[in-house]
Amino acid sequence: MAHSKKDALYEATNWFVELTSGEATDTDRKEWQRWLNASPENRQAWEQVETVTNCFMGLDSKTSIAVLNRPIDTRYIQSQERRQVIKTLSLLIAAGTAGWYGYQQKPWQVLLADYSTAVGEIKQLVLDDGTQLVLNTDTKLSVHYDEQVRNVRLLHGEVYVETAEDPNPTYRPFILTTEHGTIKALGTKFSTRLIHERSCVNVYEHAVEVSPINGYGDKVVVNRGEAVKFTADLFQQKMLFDASILGWTKGFLVVDNMPLKTFVEELSRYRTGMMRCDPAIADLEISGAFPVKDIDGALRSITKTLPVRVESYTRYVTMLKPA
Repeated sequence: MAHSKKDALYEATNWFVELTSGEATDTDRKEWQRWLNASPENRQAWEQVETVTNCFMGLDSKTSIAVLNRPIDTRYIQSQERRQVIKTLSLLIAAGTAGWYGYQQKPWQVLLADYSTAVGEIKQLVLDDGTQLVLNTDTKLSVHYDEQVRNVRLLHGEVYVETAEDPNPTYRPFILTTEHGTIKALGTKFSTRLIHERSCVNVYEHAVEVSPINGYGDKVVVNRGEAVKFTADLFQQKMLFDASILGWTKGFLVVDNMPLKTFVEELSRYRTGMMRCDPAIADLEISGAFPVKDIDGALRSITKTLPVRVESYTRYVTMLKPA
């Protein structure tokens, strides 16, 4: 019988409660390990539970499994409060797929994120080691540096990364993590975006190593000028891309013969509300550089070059229709 994501999440939550109760035996831990290795769904569900509990309880992601050998550290949460938190998380995650994806959306992402941008906002950051980040519209990420690794977790949206030479005397790899896997920087400039149940990586300098979370050791090196999309289970064939797409870091959406429907979808990322394109004009192609800080101006420029008109029903609903 197929094992659903909902079942796996429910079982993962029960295992978390059992293993952090302080009453788990060696036999329990062996049974948990067998369950974990039984299917990709189980492993992914455990990763999800682990991510939620780590973020809420202050646990280091590299040592969270070790914590399963003892009760949760009472320095963070007193015993009574700890059990209440676990119960609350159990209800949240055991709700299944809807509960997990609900957790990934607001307001949970706000709690997890160290840095975020609002819709339409683009923000530049410099991390402690000198690594530079640019966060695109509606982006949320967390940052965790320790003595072994430099990790940035992209929770939502899109980020551009320019890694710096690590000042730490002991080498620490720079790894960007998404819900689908990891991107290990090999001295590089790259961007990562979460879109349509996939992570998308574009490399602008040097290379990165991409590993899907359920890939069982599968890796692909993506070099300068190459892009790859990947899910938790596999990655698609690498392809070339035009570096002009990085125009968003300067506040511009740069396109070349892009279908109008796709362009409207991209532009809508920078404005709260709904923006749609009439199917009758969806395949018209558009090129140019459009300021994402002035959506109305970008829309007006479209009407000057294509046979379309813009209709706004409220400030939150905009339609492009045939002229």
